[in-house]
Amino acid sequence: MIRLTALTFALASLASASQADTWLTGDGWIALGASNIEDQDVWLGGDGTWSTTWHGLGLSFGAFGTLGRTHETYGALSYSFGSARIEAGNPRPAYDSFARPLIADVMLPEALARTDSGFSRLTDGAITENKFLPYGLRYANTDLAVSLHYVDDYDTAVLSLGGGWETGSWRIETALEYVDGDNSDANAKLQGSRALGAGNFTGTLSYNEANDASAAMELAYRHAVSDRVALTELVSIPIEEPEEGVALLGANIYLRGATSLDLSGGYGDGDGLANAAIRFEF
Repeated sequence: MIRLTALTFALASLASASQADTWLTGDGWIALGASNIEDQDVWLGGDGTWSTTWHGLGLSFGAFGTLGRTHETYGALSYSFGSARIEAGNPRPAYDSFARPLIADVMLPEALARTDSGFSRLTDGAITENKFLPYGLRYANTDLAVSLHYVDDYDTAVLSLGGGWETGSWRIETALEYVDGDNSDANAKLQGSRALGAGNFTGTLSYNEANDASAAMELAYRHAVSDRVALTELVSIPIEEPEEGVALLGANIYLRGATSLDLSGGYGDGDGLANAAIRFEF
């Protein structure tokens, strides 16, 4: 699995560098960083998906997390028609395509310690449990996705769907996930974002029963302070266990083009948190 993830990130780097050829398109970022979070002293990782651009048969692949144990990789055969795509293999769950927790963009190592809040049961299982290997199908259109996965070793099926739309000055995204395994439970989340002052405000509520975790609230405000610097203030609070919440301040210092120096720090679960990374967006 580590070799597969390394290959995914290597291919991603090559694909990102050659996107001008238009045969492959991607959405996400890759970074090399260091943090004071356990097992994430030095890390290489990111969050992204890449897909062939032509209609008909193609491929998609991606990854979320860091090299080592804390990651999930995606890979699927696809068929594209119009603005829609059908994928078979291990595609990204529909639940993780909408209303994503912003903590992953501010401090990835800390987000990987909190995948039970706001992420799919499939993502949380792949990162926290052994031999949690899903396979399934996904259909996605511009603002809608639905997926069905099965995890053989855990005899667990996961049906998820998500969508997003514009209403007035708000962007609304929502997702729902039903998990049928030893116990049948659900995850759900709702996110709203809008321009506010000099930046953008995002608020997310997540119900995480299928992940055996507390419902949670995340509030984030991202704004530019200069042509090259953007700040994000973020709090994420488990509603039933507020003492385990986290407060972070992140800075993106853009160096050249899509490359930035990312610095973040804060406090969570009784500890100080710090992270620094060189990041490339694509």
